[in-house]
Amino acid sequence: MFDEPYRWVEAVSQRREYIEEQLRRSSPVIAASVSEGVVYFTFYKRIPKVYEIYDGIAMGSIGHPADIESIRMMLLNAAHMEGFQRSPKDVTLNRLLLFSLSPRLKNAFEDVGASPMLVRSLFAEIGKSQEADRLMTVDFDGNIEEGGDVLSIAGSSAVKDRIQERLGRKKVPEATVKGILPDLLEAYAYGIHENSEMGLDPEGNLIDPDKKSQTILRLFEENTPNVCLLDRQKGSLLPVPPSSLSALTEGLSK
Repeated sequence: MFDEPYRWVEAVSQRREYIEEQLRRSSPVIAASVSEGVVYFTFYKRIPKVYEIYDGIAMGSIGHPADIESIRMMLLNAAHMEGFQRSPKDVTLNRLLLFSLSPRLKNAFEDVGASPMLVRSLFAEIGKSQEADRLMTVDFDGNIEEGGDVLSIAGSSAVKDRIQERLGRKKVPEATVKGILPDLLEAYAYGIHENSEMGLDPEGNLIDPDKKSQTILRLFEENTPNVCLLDRQKGSLLPVPPSSLSALTEGLSK
């Protein structure tokens, strides 16, 4: 009887290891606040990863498609119910995450008698200005993290750290979608590839530009870019024009 709490702690620890292993192969999602709104940047093979939740609120997720769809529908219903019962102005990212999503994920994670939810999400809420934008991540255990102008999620902390190291968190009020896309692409590529694949030496210095170009080109050949803008003026999630994406590979040659 007295060892039951210890068994629970051990079971929860094993669940964490299992979930992190399942998420390890997921490709990252990056969000950045720019003058036009918040831009999401990622690649996918089968199912897009970025979705609109409510006016001015969007979500990008990695994990099991069924779990992603489950929390997406839950948040959609919660947002529209809040907007109907109260006011659209009362639908905020903070309320959705703190009172709806985080408790559900925490309960699912700690209930060792049920299946856990294999999902990690990155949320954005646009404000009237870039300084008022909010970027927040929610992990599979319900833990919430708020970032600065740039935030990412990835299958492992090592990949996320490499991406954040490339992008930093400093305020860049003059950033635009067109201006930041090359930085997001480079950070994404550096995050998921080893230095040798990106033409870097062990210290991170570029020594083989051709290898870097080939690696980035393969990203577009083997995956579909999922790049969207949570538009500040329209309050909607819109795909970034293909012309802006094609410009990213101009000048790269095999």
